[in-house]
Amino acid sequence: MMKVEVCLEASEFIRFGMFDTFRHRKSWVRPALFAAILAGSAAVCFALHERRGAALLGTVLLVVALGLPAAWFLSFFLSLRRQSAGLAGGKYVYTLELHDDERGIAVDNGNERADYPWGQVFRVYRRESASYLYITPQRAFLIPHGCVRGGEDSLWGLVGRWVPVERQTGRQHHFE
Repeated sequence: MMKVEVCLEASEFIRFGMFDTFRHRKSWVRPALFAAILAGSAAVCFALHERRGAALLGTVLLVVALGLPAAWFLSFFLSLRRQSAGLAGGKYVYTLELHDDERGIAVDNGNERADYPWGQVFRVYRRESASYLYITPQRAFLIPHGCVRGGEDSLWGLVGRWVPVERQTGRQHHFE
């Protein structure tokens, strides 16, 4: 069994938040698509500039096309910063027990405990400073590599034995 007491730093939480939102969930697609559609509509209006009100409508569409996604991104980054404020200097958040058998993963935050079999793991990402263990597409556990006794290679040796390769995404693809 590998026991990992996760002490989370604000910078690691922010890295995870950005990864989760932009890479894992791909939440940037909708604002980008919205902006592209409205900007395209604005371009059509500007092309028809000789029509009465077309330039004004094009300007309004372009302002909305750029303004709403910008407001969404700004709101996201401010929210992420607010959420990470309590982690300045590092804070204990939970303990993971990774069993090298069918028991799988146990998570304890001091108030509640949850057990997950290895087969329930949705995906595991190996990043430069931490690994992200997704139990479902929406629920992940952060494992900063600095918290793992034996280092990230020992963590991934264990993960590689129990999580199928197609559910592993990482910097290196030579998992044991």
